[in-house]
Amino acid sequence: MSDTSAVRLRFAPSPTGYLHVGGARTALFNWLHARKAGGAFILRIEDTDQERSTDAAYQAILRSMEWLGLTWDEGPGVGGPCGPYLQSERLEIYQEQAATLRASGRLYRCYCTGEEIAARNAARGEQESAGYDGHCRELAAAQVAAFEADGRTPSWRLRTPDEGETFWYDLVYDKREFRNDLITDRVVLKQDGFPTYNFAVVVDDHLMRISHVLRGDDHVSNTPFQLQIYDALGWERPKFGHMPMILGPDRKRLSKRHGATSVEEFRDQGILPDAMINYLALLGWSPGASGDEVFTRDALVKAFSLKRVNSSPAAFDYDKLTHINAQHLKRLGPADRLALAEPMLDARGWVLDPAWRAPADDTRGYLTKVLAMLGGRFSDLRRIPEQIGFFFTDDFPVDPEAAAHLAGAEIPARLVALADRLEAALPPQGPAPQDVYEEAVRGLAADLGLEAGDLIHPCRVALTGLTRSAGMFEVMWLIGGPRTVARLRAAAGAR
Repeated sequence: MSDTSAVRLRFAPSPTGYLHVGGARTALFNWLHARKAGGAFILRIEDTDQERSTDAAYQAILRSMEWLGLTWDEGPGVGGPCGPYLQSERLEIYQEQAATLRASGRLYRCYCTGEEIAARNAARGEQESAGYDGHCRELAAAQVAAFEADGRTPSWRLRTPDEGETFWYDLVYDKREFRNDLITDRVVLKQDGFPTYNFAVVVDDHLMRISHVLRGDDHVSNTPFQLQIYDALGWERPKFGHMPMILGPDRKRLSKRHGATSVEEFRDQGILPDAMINYLALLGWSPGASGDEVFTRDALVKAFSLKRVNSSPAAFDYDKLTHINAQHLKRLGPADRLALAEPMLDARGWVLDPAWRAPADDTRGYLTKVLAMLGGRFSDLRRIPEQIGFFFTDDFPVDPEAAAHLAGAEIPARLVALADRLEAALPPQGPAPQDVYEEAVRGLAADLGLEAGDLIHPCRVALTGLTRSAGMFEVMWLIGGPRTVARLRAAAGAR
C-alpha cells in the first residue's frame, strides 16, 4: 500500500443472487469502520463466475446497498482512481500479475482434471474433495509436451511452502495459524484464463490499497492461501478480521427456512433502512456498557469499534428486528411519516373527497392529521393501510372479532339514536369541533343508562371496522360529521 496511513475498506459481493443479511452485515461493518476512521469505502463486484453471475443479481445488490444507505466512495456508478470495479473488466490485470508469478517460478502448469484428482484422493483412502496432491508440481518437459499434444489446456497453481506455518493476527479472533503442509497448491488461473477467487481478491485488494479486510468467518480457510499469494508477490498484507456467521433462531445457519433473509424481502415487509442498519449492527457487535439498542446512523458511526466485534455466532431474532423497527417508526417526524404513507394511498387510489367536509383542504393535509393522530401506533408499516384506510374510503373491511360488537339485538337502535343526535348537533356548514362528538356519545349513554363504552365499541366498528383505534372522538372528528352519521346508519341497517 502506497499510503499505509489511509484507511480503505471494501465490500465485494458476487452477483450470483440477492444481497442477504449476512452480506449486508459485512458491508455495514466495513462501512462503519471506514466512516468512523474518516477513510474510504469501496464497492467492488466479483463477477468472474461466468456461469452464475447475472445482471439481475448485480442490479439487486446495487438497489439493496442504496436502500440501506451504504454509500460507497469508489465503485460502480461512482468511479475512482483504482477502477475498474468489476472483476470481469480487470482480466488483463490478473494476467499481468500471474506472469510475474510465473517468472519467479511460483506458478506451475497443472493438467489434472477434477475427476483425476478425486480418483487419486479416493485411491489413497482420502475424501474425493481433499486438496490437490501436487501431481503436476515437477512435470518433466516430455510430460508437458505429451499433455499439450493430447490437447489439454493447463490451469496454473501456486507453489506453496511445505514447511512452517502461515499466521496472522485477526482483528476479531486474535492469532490464527495454519500449517503450511496442509495448505494445498490451489489454482490461481483457470483453464479459460479467468482468475480464481483467491487470486483475484488479493490482486484487487492490493491494487485498490485496501487496508482492512473485514469479512465472514467462512473465509478463514481462504486466508492462509491468500497470504501466500501476498508473500509470493512481495506485497504488504492488509489487516484481516473475520466475523462470525449469523444463525437462525434454532442456532443453525440462517437460511430461507427461517423466514426472510434478503435485504429486499425485509424492505418489502415494511422494515425501515435505518432500522435494518441498526439491527444488523447488533449482530456480532456490542455497543458497550450503555446497553443502548436503538441507534441513529450517526450514533452508530460514533459508537462503532472493531474491538467490540464478537467472535461468537449471532442469532437472528425476527421479533427484535420488528421491535427496533417500531422504535424507529415512532421516532419519525411528520414529513418522513407522510413520505412513507403517501405511496400507500396512491397505490390504492385513496383520495380525499371534498364532499366529506373533512377538517382539511386536501388529501395531503388530511393525511398529515391522520398520521399525527396515530402517534405511537405508527409502528408497523404493514398495518398502516388498515389503520388509515377507513379515513379515505367507506369500503373498508370489518375485522371478524370486531363484528362481534355489532351482534347484540339492541345495537342497531343505539347506532340510529347516536346518528340522530349527532346530525342534530352538527353545524350547517363546516366541520364540527371535536367536543360535539364526545358530548353526543356521553349524553346518549347517560340518557340510556349505559356506560360510554357500550356506545363507543359498536361505534368504533361502524366507523373503522376495527376493535382498536386512536381516541374515538378524535377519529369521529377526522372522519367528519356527515360520514360519521352515514356510517352509523349503514351499520345499523346491515343487521
